[in-house]
Amino acid sequence: MHRPQSPDRPITRFIVTPTQRDLLRTWWFSAALVPACVYFLVVDYGTPGLAGLPWFVVHSTNLLPHEAGHFFFRFFGEWMMYAGGSLMQLIFPGFFIAYCLTNGLRPWLQCSLGWLGQSFIDVSVYAADAQARSLPLIGGIGRENHDWWNMLIMTGTLHHTELIAGLLVAAGILVWVVMLAVPRWMV
Repeated sequence: MHRPQSPDRPITRFIVTPTQRDLLRTWWFSAALVPACVYFLVVDYGTPGLAGLPWFVVHSTNLLPHEAGHFFFRFFGEWMMYAGGSLMQLIFPGFFIAYCLTNGLRPWLQCSLGWLGQSFIDVSVYAADAQARSLPLIGGIGRENHDWWNMLIMTGTLHHTELIAGLLVAAGILVWVVMLAVPRWMV
């Protein structure tokens, strides 16, 4: 026979200690961001259908600062004009990171760091395509306008395409590790 619990005896299986409650309150947002990081590492850019929708949305968001970077950096020479797209794509989330840091906005800081990490991954896809030049370019411009192909040809490093793309992925993962650790140093 089952006896109901008395009001002064809580159900023990649902008890969360204050320490556990603090851990949950501190780390739940970091845990919630992990699937997004895994998604961008596992799902290929250009995956069709709903599976590729997050890539499409985030890549489209990154496209505006990327293209603006070509305009702003063109004043510093041809190589910087090509590099400016990827540079601005990486610099732009930094504005949000700086704002969140100075205003103590921890969850938004983590989101901004997540964006920066994803931008590194996004740029790595473009860099990895330097030899094949198979990604569609905005406005249907020709393959000869591929930013990373031009930058690596100009520097004589086209044969290091995979290494450069790998370093960009590693940088993205490093940023994501910092993003996940933010609650450790920012309360």
